[in-house]
Amino acid sequence: MPLNKPRPLQLVFEEKKGAAASLAVTVALALDSGGRLSARFEVSGQPSRVNAALPTDGPQWGLWDWDVVELFVAASKEPTYHEFQVSPLGQHFELEIFEPRKRFNRDFRSGFTHSATRTADDRWSAQLAIDLSKLGWTGERADVRGNAFAILGAPGAKTYWSLSTPPQAKPDFHLPEHFKPLC
Repeated sequence: MPLNKPRPLQLVFEEKKGAAASLAVTVALALDSGGRLSARFEVSGQPSRVNAALPTDGPQWGLWDWDVVELFVAASKEPTYHEFQVSPLGQHFELEIFEPRKRFNRDFRSGFTHSATRTADDRWSAQLAIDLSKLGWTGERADVRGNAFAILGAPGAKTYWSLSTPPQAKPDFHLPEHFKPLC
């Protein structure tokens, strides 16, 4: 399935002024007729910060402490949404969220597929494919909304990127009021 044209993520917060100077992050999204949402992130401009000790065979709580791209997806009119993350090494995380930072399901498993490819020391990509029926999608394209994010860099110099969240004084991606149609 061909993806839509890549869209740039915008810097919404940086811990150290100038930390984002050389970085670029894009995401391309598509929803196929079978209800599968696909995303391809491209990250370039600085060496990846990863933790090779984390396994790739199961969700990794705290993956956001390292370089990661994220896709938040709401697939129905309900307030529940889902978070999906992938690191440059292909490690992943997923979470079902009922109320931001208060009520969530750490045991949620959607069966989403994901991969990551490091094409250079300062360039990597991640692919995600999510069966929206696992998220309660009823088939209404207009119900598929969310946001794309990236967290990049070392502690003290982290940068936070978003497709549709405005700049922030303190980074917080769990703002469903900023979700937009994804496709």
